[in-house]
Amino acid sequence: MKDWNRQAEEHFQTYRIGGATADFYDDVKPFVEQVMQDLENWVPDVLKFLEMAKPAYVHAQQIDQLAENVEMVAVTCFQQDTKKKRFREQVKSIDYTLEMVKQAVVEYQQKKEGEQT
Repeated sequence: MKDWNRQAEEHFQTYRIGGATADFYDDVKPFVEQVMQDLENWVPDVLKFLEMAKPAYVHAQQIDQLAENVEMVAVTCFQQDTKKKRFREQVKSIDYTLEMVKQAVVEYQQKKEGEQT
């Protein structure tokens, strides 16, 4: 997901900030479809992890919000009328939630390793 977020930022720089025009069939559609496919695979796995690990600081609602933000960023990164501040806030929100998920996984792995010794 982090890679998709970075690519969306690059597209935003090219198309929104740089003023280039994105072709729907060559640029927008393939990017959005790939992001959506990966999101559809990733979200259920993360939700299963959250149910199993029960981390203190990451909840299912945050993952739902992250998915909505990823979808929005994937589409709006190509649009000329995208608001810069709003786009950047969504990107930061995605990064923050992904970092929280990553930390929860690390803590869960450390806990499991501690139980095995």
